[in-house]
Amino acid sequence: MTTPGIGARIDGGRTAEVFAYGAEQVVKVLRTGMPEILGEREARVAALVDAAGIGGPSFGGATRVDGRFGLVYERLDGPSMLEQLARTPTAIDRLARSFAELHVTMHAADGTGLLDQKAEVRGMIERAGNAVPADAAAAALARLDVLPAGRSICHGDLHPGNVLMTSRGPVAIDWMTSSCGSPAGDVARTLFLLRDSGIPGYLSRVRRTLMVLARRRFASVYLRHYRAVATLDPDEVRAWRLPVLAARLGEGIDEEAAAIRAELARELQRAGR
Repeated sequence: MTTPGIGARIDGGRTAEVFAYGAEQVVKVLRTGMPEILGEREARVAALVDAAGIGGPSFGGATRVDGRFGLVYERLDGPSMLEQLARTPTAIDRLARSFAELHVTMHAADGTGLLDQKAEVRGMIERAGNAVPADAAAAALARLDVLPAGRSICHGDLHPGNVLMTSRGPVAIDWMTSSCGSPAGDVARTLFLLRDSGIPGYLSRVRRTLMVLARRRFASVYLRHYRAVATLDPDEVRAWRLPVLAARLGEGIDEEAAAIRAELARELQRAGR
């Protein structure tokens, strides 16, 4: 990297890489080929989240790194909540309660200025095309139409891997999927990520079983504590599950597809379709 201040690579995902940026900041740089609209959208979101003071990182503005779009954030110390869970599994209940409180704080803030949650979910279902069985897509879109809208800040991808345990408390990262909408929809999405998202296939059968049990425990404590500290309609959360499942297929995660389609079939059965 030739841009002044760029340091060692810290992390990376499907869409971006993170590098040290001076002593107290990092820069998140879109991977080559990623559309810049992703970075531009995240910049708008980052500024809004920072101003709202809801457990997100301080935002230092946009920049360019070797021609690629970058976003400057404060450098956060501490492991992810997922790493802390792996190191200290006995802390699962405490961490799940902290996770719930972070989510409640987000949902108490006004999301005006973010993309519309229901429109985003609809777009994901429609982009999934034939990956979603036609009857499931129709039912999910019909359900989405009648679900109440909301005005809360919704993260859209909140799970323990996206929460850093810093010296100033838990901080949520990766806000690219955030929207303005219903807390129940955001909780339904998080419950899917906690309980149903894919488990790495390289793990042994014993480790996979332990991970399933731990994820279920974390999800149960999270949901119970969320409902203890904030109003949340469990029927509305359940109603969101159908569109959440259909939208997940729009993300193109092949190893999850068969299980999600099977769960969609069960959801349709429960709905009497």
